[in-house]
Amino acid sequence: MIQVESRFDRYAISRAGARGLMQIMPFWLEEIGRPRDDLFHIRTNLRLGCTILRYYLDAENGDMVRALARYNGSLGETWYAQRVFRALNDHWYRQRESWWLAAAQDAVGKRDASDEQASTEA
Repeated sequence: MIQVESRFDRYAISRAGARGLMQIMPFWLEEIGRPRDDLFHIRTNLRLGCTILRYYLDAENGDMVRALARYNGSLGETWYAQRVFRALNDHWYRQRESWWLAAAQDAVGKRDASDEQASTEA
């Protein structure tokens, strides 16, 4: 996820204003009551990014594709999760069975099929 978010640049700033390794939006500091924390501080950024992802995973009942989309601000889309799973497969699990990618493709495929069925029924 960090590779996709910031390419491991701890000082990365997105066009939207997200900061650091996990591209945290500054409003989160207010949300958690720590407005003075530094989002470029590696431990702070990682702690907060992982906490946010856990929050979204809980909100989505463990659905990683939807949790990643929430994290990215693209809920309802699958492109971000696919990008994260592809990076995981291509750069971190090259020699192993790509179970993350298969799981993501399976989840996306099921979601796309159910969306397609819903649109034909409507």
